[in-house]
Parts: sequence; C-alpha cells; structure tokens
Amino acid sequence: MIQSIERAMMIINVLAEHPKRFFSVQEIFSETELPTSTIYRLLYTLETFDLVERNEEKKEFRLGYTWLQLGMKMYHDTNIREKAHPLLEELAYNVRETTYLNIPKQFTSIIIDRVDSPKNVRIIDMIGEKIPYPIGAANKVLLAFSKKGIQTQFLEKIDEQDREELIEQLYHIKEKGYSISYGEKTKGTVSVAAPVFDLDGEPIAAISAECFEYDTDVEKLDSIAKQVTQTAHLLSHELGHT
Repeated sequence: MIQSIERAMMIINVLAEHPKRFFSVQEIFSETELPTSTIYRLLYTLETFDLVERNEEKKEFRLGYTWLQLGMKMYHDTNIREKAHPLLEELAYNVRETTYLNIPKQFTSIIIDRVDSPKNVRIIDMIGEKIPYPIGAANKVLLAFSKKGIQTQFLEKIDEQDREELIEQLYHIKEKGYSISYGEKTKGTVSVAAPVFDLDGEPIAAISAECFEYDTDVEKLDSIAKQVTQTAHLLSHELGHT
C-alpha cells in the first residue's frame, strides 16, 4: 500500500511540473522509470477520484481539478479569520454591537474572532470559547444548514420533545436564512446569526451580532438580521461560494 502511494506521488510530481499540459505514459515512464502497466493502473485509479484528467483521443493525462479544490479548501480554512475580520469590523460599526465569527467542531462551535461594540456597554464572549449545540443563534444556523446526516446524528442525542421543537426551529431558520436566539447563552441578550458557505456550499462558519434585549426592538432586530446576512454572504463570496 505504501509503495503504491509512493509510486502514485512520483506520477503526480511529474504532472505537477506543468499542471495544464497533458503527458503521455511514455513521458511519465521516462521521468519515473516505473513499469508502464503500473503507470496505467495508477493513472486510472487517480482518474476515478478526479485527481488526474484523461485526454481520450491521445491517451494522455494531466492533473485533475480535485487538487485545485483541495488547495482552495485548505487556503480558505486557514484564511477565513483573516478574510472575515474587516467584515466583522464593518458590521460592528454599522450595527453598533459586538460581532463574532464561529466555526463548527463536532456538535459545538468555537468563537475564533470577535470585534467589540463601539458602545461603552458591551457583551463579550471570549475568543476560543466552545459553545455546545444547539445553544445560541450561531449554533442553530450552523445546524440548520448542515448536511442531513449531521443533523440526524445530533437529533438522535436529544429527547423526543426537544427534538420535535428543534426540528421546527431549524426548518424556519433555513427558510429565513438566519437565526435569532433570546438569552440562550447569556440571559437578557439577543443574538442574530447567518451561515457562511465554502466553495462546495457547506456551512463552515457563522457570523453573528449580539445585543441587549432591553435595547432592541423589532425594527432594530430586522435591521441587524439584514446586515448580518449581507456580511455572511460577502464572506461566502470571498471564499468561492456562488
């Protein structure tokens, strides 16, 4: 198995020298000195996973676009905080509330960035804090837009009455495109969150704004929800989601 991986990587390294060019098996043989039967076998296996692309007419091969997708995912994952921060700053300034960026991690979310409200009185949750599902708007919106399998796994963990109530909440959240929670984590607060999607349309983060319930009416909440959703859309677009 290890030998097959080593040999496959020898082929990949040849193709990677000129990613857009098609290579014949003879050219790959000249660079690797692997048996041609082995080269064919590995190339067809790699093609199954779209790691190489075949030119049917000439029986030549080049790198597949899966490498680009994988690279883009890694790039976005490591740069999401960097890309999100100026958007969080602008959102905090516009809504005059503290804004957050959460990412999902095994039925919890982790706060990875925060921009404090410009007001003197603020609500502050700590960067690095883990918040268990389904507490809070960020968690609910991540759960609502996650794959059915992930939802099912989580819903199986809670009792039937809570499950039915949560299923209804998730349905309405997905319908609206954002989530609002009242005092679920901190009493007397209201949180509004919207999902951030990656290249493949998967929810990889949530942007939220948190405010005091006594200082928030329906009109203000609608305005915050609109701006939070717009900010999440902008970040999703920067991450390649269309």
